[in-house]
Amino acid sequence: MTLRFRMAALAVLALGTAATSAHADTCDTERLPQALETSMQQITSAGQLQKKLLELDGHVSRCPDNPWINLMGAAMDMQVYDAMVQGTNNQITQDSYNYLLRAFARSNAFIAVPAENRRDQLAIPLPSGGVGQLKYEAASTNRRTIIESLMQIARLGSVHPYLAAETPPVCDGWLNSDTQTIGYASKTKADLIFQPFLDGAAAACWNSEEGRLPLAVTAKTYANLVGRDEVTEPEKIRELLEKAEAARDAYLEGRDFDIFYSKFDSGRLDNQLRKHGVNPQAGLLPRDLWFTTQHMRSEKMHFSLAMALSEEWAGIAARMAAGTETQSSAGALYTRFVYAVLNEGREAGLEEETRAALRFALKNVQESVVRAPAMDGQELPPQWLYDVLMNTAAALPGGN
Repeated sequence: MTLRFRMAALAVLALGTAATSAHADTCDTERLPQALETSMQQITSAGQLQKKLLELDGHVSRCPDNPWINLMGAAMDMQVYDAMVQGTNNQITQDSYNYLLRAFARSNAFIAVPAENRRDQLAIPLPSGGVGQLKYEAASTNRRTIIESLMQIARLGSVHPYLAAETPPVCDGWLNSDTQTIGYASKTKADLIFQPFLDGAAAACWNSEEGRLPLAVTAKTYANLVGRDEVTEPEKIRELLEKAEAARDAYLEGRDFDIFYSKFDSGRLDNQLRKHGVNPQAGLLPRDLWFTTQHMRSEKMHFSLAMALSEEWAGIAARMAAGTETQSSAGALYTRFVYAVLNEGREAGLEEETRAALRFALKNVQESVVRAPAMDGQELPPQWLYDVLMNTAAALPGGN
C-alpha cells in the first residue's frame, strides 16, 4: 500500500552515517545477508518503515565500504523520501531532501567500488532460510530514480552541484547512465538548466574509445529542443546546434550509426542545421563529387541532388509569388537548371546514371519527400512541368 503520514513520524530518525570498523569478511558473510533480508521486508505501516530504516542504517554504518549494503541503504532512503513527500502533499521539505541527498551519497559509494568487487550476487543465503539476489539492475534503477528526483528539485530552483557540473565529471559507465537519464528527460526550454551537466559529460568523454555515449545523448537532446521550437532565440539555437553537430561528429568518428545515434537522428540534426542557417551544407554531398563513380549511385548524392532541385525551385516560386516571374519563365528556369545537371553528368561519362538520379530526385521533390526549408509556404512545381522533365531530361534509354 502507499504510505501517507506526516513528516514528524520520521523526525526522530538520525541521518548520521558514522562508520565503525568492520572486517570485510564479516560484512560480506553476516551483514550483507542480514541487510538483504531486511530490504526484502514488505512495509504496511510507518512503524515498520522506521524499523526497517534503522536496521539498514545500522548495517551501512558498520560496513561503509560495502557496495551492496550502500545500495540497499540508498534504496531505503528513497523509500523514506517518497513517503515523506507524499505525506506533505508533494511538498519537498529540507528533512525529505536530506534523505535524497544521503541516497545520492550512498549511490556514489556503490559506484566508487571497482566493478569487479560489485558483481551480481545471485544466491545469497538468508538468515531465515532461502536465498536472495543482488543485481546490477537494482543499482541502475535506484540511480535513475535518484537523478530524476534531483532533476525535479532542480526545476523548482535548487540545482544540485552534480547536475550543475561544478566538478568536472569522470567518463565512465555511470556517467553514461546519468547522462541518458538527464538528456532524455530534457524536453523543454526550462530543462536547459541541465546544459552544464550535458556539456560537461560530453567534454569528459570526447576522446574516449568506449564511453562516448554522452556525445550521442547531447547531440540528440539539443537537436530535439530546437526541433520542438522550445528554443527560439537565434543565438541560442546556433549555440545548441553547433554543439550538437560537434558532438554528433565526434561520436560517429570511426564508427557506424547505432541504437544510440541513428541515421534518422543524424538526418534530423542536418535538417535543423540547414533550416536555421547554421550549416547550409549539412548532410549534403558537394556538387563536385556528384558525378563520380564513387558517389553517383549513393543515397547521399540522390538526397543532395533533390535538395538542390528543391532549393532552386523555392527561389523561382518565391519570385512567382512576388509577381516578378511568370509560370512560363519559371518553367524555363527550372528546366535550364535540370539540364545543367544532365550536361554535367554527360560530360563525366555518366549520362544514364545522371538521368536515373534526376528521375529519382524530381519525384522526391514533387512528392515533398525532400523539401528545402525555403519551400515553406511555396507551391510545388506544376504537374505539367514535372511531366515534361520526367519525359525528357530524366527519361531513361528506351522510354519510361
